[in-house]
Amino acid sequence: MSIEPIYLLIALLPLVAYLLLLGMIRLSGRVLITTGGRDIAALGFSVVGLVAIGPGELFFPKAAAGVFGGWVWLALATFYGLIISLFALTARPRLVVYGRTPEQMLSPLLEAALELDSEATCDRETLQVFLPQLRVHLRAAGHQAIDSTSIESFEPIATSVFWEKLLGHLRDKAEVTSPPAPRRGGTMIVVALTLGLFVVWRAIAERQQVVEGFREWLWR
Repeated sequence: MSIEPIYLLIALLPLVAYLLLLGMIRLSGRVLITTGGRDIAALGFSVVGLVAIGPGELFFPKAAAGVFGGWVWLALATFYGLIISLFALTARPRLVVYGRTPEQMLSPLLEAALELDSEATCDRETLQVFLPQLRVHLRAAGHQAIDSTSIESFEPIATSVFWEKLLGHLRDKAEVTSPPAPRRGGTMIVVALTLGLFVVWRAIAERQQVVEGFREWLWR
């Protein structure tokens, strides 16, 4: 059974944009370091289309839509944003690095830790950094295949001051690291462009159905 082009547009365009962004970061060789909360927010945006045509369709409030029309989508979008914000705010604090593997981030992490604790040490076998004065163990975890790293702590650190300082120092130290092979980013961009071109081709070939489907989907 063929999927209607309007549903392909809604489901895949945010995901394509997310993949293109990651692919361009990896292909450029630059490093992007952000907080775990922002990473969750970006991931939430990438799957918003899938949520809209999945759970959004399944639990759509038809009674409210009959009264408020298309404005009900504003309430649903706000509700979804609040859910993502809840996950971002309650998740364990961490830093996320795009464009570098855990092994590549270990030396910059140690240098950044030395700015906070002059007695910081590193265990390269376990990819861990210990800050004895602060009594904090940090770990560089992630996947080499997608050139991303998550900087996590074993101890629960409630204060955001530590993570803000570590983020600032880590950005400075990571800028001088060498990038991984650019072909990985190229593969991700090719996949994203393939999906995007397929969606655009379906939308152009069936543009009348897209217009009618969008009108029916939005105004119920």
